[in-house]
Amino acid sequence: MNRPVLYTDFDGVLNAFPDKEIQDNGGVGHTQWLDDNDSRAQLYSTERAFVLTGDDIVRTPCGYYRIRWSRNIAQTLHRLASEGDIELNWLTTWQPYCSRILDPLLGWDPHIEHTAIWYDPISYERRYTGKLSTVFSRVRFEATQADPSPVIWLDDEECYETAADRIRALSPKAPVLMVRPDARIGISRRQWRIIQKFIRKPETFPELTLDEEPTIRKYPGHLGF
Repeated sequence: MNRPVLYTDFDGVLNAFPDKEIQDNGGVGHTQWLDDNDSRAQLYSTERAFVLTGDDIVRTPCGYYRIRWSRNIAQTLHRLASEGDIELNWLTTWQPYCSRILDPLLGWDPHIEHTAIWYDPISYERRYTGKLSTVFSRVRFEATQADPSPVIWLDDEECYETAADRIRALSPKAPVLMVRPDARIGISRRQWRIIQKFIRKPETFPELTLDEEPTIRKYPGHLGF
């Protein structure tokens, strides 16, 4: 089985949106001040979430944005792509700014990490359908290959059961892993273990796996770029 192909969103996946009150009090791992019955104590514990060691403000033509991410995850993904263990692709609304802003910010290389062109940044055509269509196209392509690549898709908004059912209906020839993080913490430690296992041994996974962080049901989403 060929190396996995990974598509990743940015906002809510690598770029987390912690509660302002949590961040103002030290962020992940600093929850001693919370009441015992406050569910955020578990959500923002270091057992569940990565510490957001990266913190910066970037400027785009649309305005300024605060970015908070785990350098651990970003660096490991870059290493895996650099060493040829995965094919790494951006699949994000930051599409016009991946190589100019996100890659330098995370220490990625646009010659190694590629950007999927899935919507028109001027007309916004396909912005609401292009992500799923891109993954569809790759799964269909891999089905025609003698040595198909497994596919990983990380997205906090579009990796849900209906999308999984539609991909499953394609009868993928290699396993597909869909991961939906809680945008407040991004990829959780539990989800990161699943991703790493899939990269090492995709053949041990079923045709399609959808993993949703349990707390997303209690959270309305985020306002990203």
